[in-house]
Amino acid sequence: MQSLGDEYDAILTPLACGEAPNSLATTGNPIFCIIWTYLGVPAVNLPLMEGENGMPLGVQLAGPKGDDIRLLRSARWLAGKVASES
Repeated sequence: MQSLGDEYDAILTPLACGEAPNSLATTGNPIFCIIWTYLGVPAVNLPLMEGENGMPLGVQLAGPKGDDIRLLRSARWLAGKVASES
């Protein structure tokens, strides 16, 4: 991940296998979050889209270890870009 951080500000991945559940009984399958937790790198989740049931569809950005500020800057840019195009 560190060498990728030399060339890229963040890696964009899905947040979950689908849209958010429509109840608070579960948060959904964390499969796409596990790798970033295991690697110990910063990750931020953004509910940028909406699924067919009206629930959020999220994306996740992960960045190089120790570069949280850069990741948050990238997340703010992406959120602003999506908001301006909708």
